[in-house]
Amino acid sequence: MNLARITIALVVCLAGCGGDAARLSVSPAVSEMQTRVSVRSVAVADISLPEYASASEVVRETEGGLIEVVPDLIWADVPEDAMANAVVRHLSQITSVPVARTPWPLSSYPDAELTIRAERMLLGANGQLHLSGQFAIRRDDGAWAERIRSFDIAVPVRGEDLPALADAHGEAWRALSEQIAGQL
Repeated sequence: MNLARITIALVVCLAGCGGDAARLSVSPAVSEMQTRVSVRSVAVADISLPEYASASEVVRETEGGLIEVVPDLIWADVPEDAMANAVVRHLSQITSVPVARTPWPLSSYPDAELTIRAERMLLGANGQLHLSGQFAIRRDDGAWAERIRSFDIAVPVRGEDLPALADAHGEAWRALSEQIAGQL
């Protein structure tokens, strides 16, 4: 009986010690770009991020160049999923063609398949969010239409609060989507 009370008291005490971390949900940035593309549909097949950027913790670069966890802040969604959903939304708005993540939900096959490999997605010590890597567009209508392009995007983080960090990610993902749309 005494052990049960001590155990319950310990569990209640430990539960009270851990506060909930704030969750970073990326704000959808709006693109003003509209462009005609040579494809009728696009599948976003894969997005990969560096290990530090794909974890649930939000990280930043220190003045010394190390990567550290931002205290009490985690992603609201899996970072790859959040980025993929943003790219789908932006490409749909920019191109006005059907864009979806794989597995492709329609009966016909997509004209193009997009893969994004980010080598860096990090809040730099200089106050900018850095997003760099490569994207590949695969098409079945000829090797001439396939492309691999590099991207290197830097977006200023306008403030030190949670909304400023979310806005910077949204702006970086919008800028990447605009670059991709220009290659479709």
